Amino acid sequence: MTTECKKGNIDLIITKSISRFARNTLDRLKYIRELKSLNISVYFEKENINTNDAKGEVLLTIMASLAQQESQSLSQNVKLGLQYRFQKGEVMFNRNRYLGYTKDETGKLVIKKEEAEVVKRIYREYLEGKSWAKIKENLEKDKIKNGMRLT
Repeated sequence: MTTECKKGNIDLIITKSISRFARNTLDRLKYIRELKSLNISVYFEKENINTNDAKGEVLLTIMASLAQQESQSLSQNVKLGLQYRFQKGEVMFNRNRYLGYTKDETGKLVIKKEEAEVVKRIYREYLEGKSWAKIKENLEKDKIKNGMRLT
């Protein structure tokens, strides 16, 4: 799209919202000013802001800063939530892909004893000097299923 803008083939860009236009406020303003220098306006549907009118850039700067702050806050909340769950032993993972573990009825991680023996075997063979390829070959030969329950 940048190439088409520089060629003069585009005079207006319509985007869903400020938060979808660029990663952060500085990049957002840089791109908008660059487009403005090419006589290209940007219209943000959700916020009803057009960079072509006088109040557009002022509103955009304020709204973009708020959008960036909201994004950072959401990211921090997600990280804190994950950290809290880890501390409580509530690990989030796709248990269908992990060999040796499952979740109990409360969501806590528990060892599956029958699969734990396979995990111990893998470590033992590795410590004996076998390559990953050889370990895989041995498991397949013995028709032992992997974490995805495939042989």
